[in-house]
Amino acid sequence: MNIKTFIFDLGNVIVPVEIDRALTSFENSGNLKGKELREKALQIAESKLYHRGEISSKDLFAAYKKSLGLRMEFEDFKNAWNSILLLKPILTEDFIRKLSDKYRLLILSDTNEIHFEFIKQNYAVMQYFDDFILSHEVGDEKPSPKMYQAAVEKAECAAEECFFTDDKKANIDAAIYFGINAVQFISAEQFENHLKKLDLI
Repeated sequence: MNIKTFIFDLGNVIVPVEIDRALTSFENSGNLKGKELREKALQIAESKLYHRGEISSKDLFAAYKKSLGLRMEFEDFKNAWNSILLLKPILTEDFIRKLSDKYRLLILSDTNEIHFEFIKQNYAVMQYFDDFILSHEVGDEKPSPKMYQAAVEKAECAAEECFFTDDKKANIDAAIYFGINAVQFISAEQFENHLKKLDLI
């Protein structure tokens, strides 16, 4: 296997995600509680539009404020929105640094402007990545072929010379269909062992 570029998802591959942390902040600052809050928050259509870059951060805030009856300012909303991102990376900085010595490294993520700005500022591991393919910049989300096409273009090599990991099986299946080598991410240990078996590390 002649791999030249590694492509990583962000959420629950590098950055741990706990959505309930944001819901707690919304609960403390709004009219809704518990199950009703969760159901309504997960149904806010503007969230998907925001991940595709179709609306602004302020538009997202307005939608959440109206839907959940939030009594908070924009900066408080950003803090709540970013609270779902835990600061200790799943894959260690040392592991990523060593990979970067041998391969080109990319991020392919369904993420948004507020989250990505926070991640760039708070995760030292991001310095080892050569480029980023982000849903809010591409205007689409995985498993759309448009995302994988953009990733291969940034990889500066053929699809079969790329190796991708993501925690969602549908995204792995789509990558393999596109011609990219891929494995579903279950844990750091599982992923590292898989790469050792393939003699990639």
